[in-house]
Amino acid sequence: MTDLLQLELIAFWASVLAYSVATATAIIGVVFRRDWPRLILALLIAGWVVHTMAFGARWMRIGHLPVINTFEMLSANVWGLVAAVWIGYILLPRVRAFAAFVLPVVTMLMGWMILIPMDESSLPPTYRTIWLYIHIAFLKIFLGAAFVALGIGLITIFRALNLGTAALQRLPGDKELDATAYRCMALALIFDTLGIVAGAIWAQDAWGRYWSWDPLEVWSLVTWLAIGLTLHVRASFRTPPLTNAALIAGTFVVAFFTFFGIPFVSTALHKGAI
Repeated sequence: MTDLLQLELIAFWASVLAYSVATATAIIGVVFRRDWPRLILALLIAGWVVHTMAFGARWMRIGHLPVINTFEMLSANVWGLVAAVWIGYILLPRVRAFAAFVLPVVTMLMGWMILIPMDESSLPPTYRTIWLYIHIAFLKIFLGAAFVALGIGLITIFRALNLGTAALQRLPGDKELDATAYRCMALALIFDTLGIVAGAIWAQDAWGRYWSWDPLEVWSLVTWLAIGLTLHVRASFRTPPLTNAALIAGTFVVAFFTFFGIPFVSTALHKGAI
């Protein structure tokens, strides 16, 4: 147990360092128009790998998936967000600058993690189901896709505000960014839908109802509706890229509140399930 705890602590702090350096490097690269894609990608993957080690060591040490208390939920969500960033960094080479806009959020969340105790958690009986894993996996993909879309949308917003225009001029035009962000949000809607369905099945199995309108469920529905509205407005009204980028940013704020606000104040039976 002691060895696993030491491994978890070392790996956790190594991930904090790697994520922080990756964030600073990405921002400096955009501001000063430097191309360091391999370095940034290496830092992101290295941080994610050691974070995975910390997550795995904690899982082995406490004997269950560590997603119960505040520290564990933050850790799992940061792990998922960083995975989305480095995957997007590989798959979307023309818009890699998006990392500079979203990695500060990761750094902020890691700072939040540092400030709270790394308490061990216990697994409630209702969490002992395969649907917990399916539910979490789908929602991690949803939030990650929306996170990448946010970064791309912020490029358009910064251009419109004449912030960093010179640094961003080498990137694709707003229409191309808009199309890429739209695809990411469509992917987010698919996996958010699957996550909600999986959560409903889990709720029926655990508590005998598919839906109970508790705060977390309500805000999950609000998030789903916000994503659908964002996609619908773009497809139906042919809105300009700036409007679409603003809608994506607003939708992510709602999703962020659902993931990082409601679970920590709600007294719902499945508090922390996300």
